[in-house]
Amino acid sequence: MPLEHERESSGIPAVDERLGGLLVGDNVVWIGDDRRVHDLLEERFLSVGSAPRALILLGGDDPRVPRGVDVVDGRPGRPHADPLELERAIVDLGRHRRARLVIRDLDVLVRRLGDERAVTFFSRTCPRLFDQGAIAYWRATRAGSGRILDQIQRVTQCVFEFSSNRLRVRKAEGRPAIRGQIFDLRADEGQLRLSEIRAASRLAEGLRRLRAERGLTQTEIARMAGVSPSAISQAEAGHRGLGVETLLNISAALGVSLDDLFGHTPDTGYVLARRDRIPPRRGIVALLDDPNAGLRAHLITLGPGEAGGPPVVHKGAELIMVSAGLVQIELNEEAPVLRAGDALLVTRDAISGWRNLLPEPARLFWIVRD
Repeated sequence: MPLEHERESSGIPAVDERLGGLLVGDNVVWIGDDRRVHDLLEERFLSVGSAPRALILLGGDDPRVPRGVDVVDGRPGRPHADPLELERAIVDLGRHRRARLVIRDLDVLVRRLGDERAVTFFSRTCPRLFDQGAIAYWRATRAGSGRILDQIQRVTQCVFEFSSNRLRVRKAEGRPAIRGQIFDLRADEGQLRLSEIRAASRLAEGLRRLRAERGLTQTEIARMAGVSPSAISQAEAGHRGLGVETLLNISAALGVSLDDLFGHTPDTGYVLARRDRIPPRRGIVALLDDPNAGLRAHLITLGPGEAGGPPVVHKGAELIMVSAGLVQIELNEEAPVLRAGDALLVTRDAISGWRNLLPEPARLFWIVRD
């Protein structure tokens, strides 16, 4: 899990409290049909932090730009209208760790470049901003960007969608507990307020999960339930509930209980661990340390000529993978040397230590099976 000092404020306390704030490197796609909410999110996002801040314009009129915020003008006929020049400018701004960028917006990219080229632009730019540790907001609407949103979601770190006073967390990488949650959203007098709607969240996520597991469409579920496809679509979006009789029809048709329909805890099927992106520290950093997962992973950084070892003797299988440097691994009787890219699997012996043999820092991964 990311370390606490990697978390950044969104500028809106309600978002920080409910969604856990932002993580360094997050690309956040905000999908919404309310311009006031978009403007509020972006204004507050650009109002905090000491790193460089920038507004990237792709269309529209000249906006009101907060003090201290740079503007990259990518509108037609402007200095960065060419997509390659625009991409270079965005990436260059993102070289400043914790830089804050607002890109307005994906809808314009789709209109100007077409679906395929817009996805390509995003798929090149988003990972580079993530790698550099910048934080970016991408504005979008379902009407303007809907055809590419599924592809965008696969690439980005966060996707939040709001409409009709509902906010749904479609994706929040590294924060699986909030995925699928639905909130009541109110924007009043420059303030954004969120309150979780648990029943709507659980029903929406349960319907989505069951449809995916059975390979069904919303129309097929609607037919089973005796309601319109629109009713199922709105239920999955958290905009409305479903009557008891409708829920019983769905449960009976799918052969599941109401508890199954409402009792789902989101499970992505994977656990993501990110190392601290502050310059490498010496010693052992636990990336995954949950014995219930069956595997635990640790990142080890050794200074020039430095030696160290596991904090405890592990009795199960151990895997060492060297990513940088030349490292000697100490076993009971042997001491093999590993170069960058080498791996060592130990099944019957036990690793008692490791030593960096070069005058430059070394990095390795120690993975154990419980």
